Amino acid sequence: MPKIRPQQAVNDFLKEREGEVRQSTHRNYQYTLERLVDFCEKNDIEYVNDLDGYSLKQWKLWRREQDINRVTLKNNLSTLRVFISWCEDAELVVPNLHERITLPDLSEDEVADHTFLTEKRVNQTLAYLDTFEYATLRHVLFQFIWHTCCRTGTVRALDLDDYSPKRQYVEIRHRPETGTPLKNGGKAERHINLGEETCEVLDDYIAAHRKPVGEDARRKPLFTTSHGRVTKTTIRKNMYAITRPCHVTNECPHDREINECEAAYFKYVSRCPSSMSPHPLRRAALTYHIEKDWPKDKLSERGNVSVDVLNKHYDESREEKNRMNRRAYLDNL
Repeated sequence: MPKIRPQQAVNDFLKEREGEVRQSTHRNYQYTLERLVDFCEKNDIEYVNDLDGYSLKQWKLWRREQDINRVTLKNNLSTLRVFISWCEDAELVVPNLHERITLPDLSEDEVADHTFLTEKRVNQTLAYLDTFEYATLRHVLFQFIWHTCCRTGTVRALDLDDYSPKRQYVEIRHRPETGTPLKNGGKAERHINLGEETCEVLDDYIAAHRKPVGEDARRKPLFTTSHGRVTKTTIRKNMYAITRPCHVTNECPHDREINECEAAYFKYVSRCPSSMSPHPLRRAALTYHIEKDWPKDKLSERGNVSVDVLNKHYDESREEKNRMNRRAYLDNL
């Protein structure tokens, strides 16, 4: 069995995995295994060959003592298992050592909060935007998508004249001849009613932050940058940026140094493992409407999505509610 230092083993593992896994996964491997190297240095573990069941349990305790949440701890341990399994294949540690790494069980709430945009995260984000980035482009985009369940292409297609502040609605129009088609064409045209709060944000955005640019004399886009009508890329980047937990809470669930993380830069915001594109926000919005007992046929019109699709992909609470309702009958057994 060759004697290999931990840093060398980690470097070799990362090099072999490069191109085999997604970049975000590779970066998470790197962050986690850097902590393993630190642990080995602090505990005088000179060679990776010296790792055993006891030292791996000590690493788990060491990570837990650093006040990371249980989701991060489980992810760290999963990465460690992958790495130790690789070491077994390389004949650097004893066989089956990775099986001694036990993962903590997570509650449904812990898993949900980490894997998709929950109502809790939406409310946190809206509160942050309302306080620190009020009526900015980022704020109005997030608020609008959450309230209307609109797709990115629909948001981009809106003109200033499509919004009626007095009657509080927007008119969605299919205009392929001037570069703003809708996904479902003319069938996607509709009027969407807006709530008081969303209209207030829209009005203040138009008054204070909207860039007064137009593509021609006939059309003036509603959502703009200094370069003109907002692009899908700009919408996505703003959603990636605002859904980074550190941006809202100043805490990182991935145990990264916030000031040193590459995702802290706007150019690389999508590299945060917790950042999300606009689609999860739309999906969360549709699910939220369902949970608030919106009729499926009305929500279908609002979000331009069929009832069948709502039932299949968005009604995430339905089965859970049915299960809880059935539980009441257990008392009759």
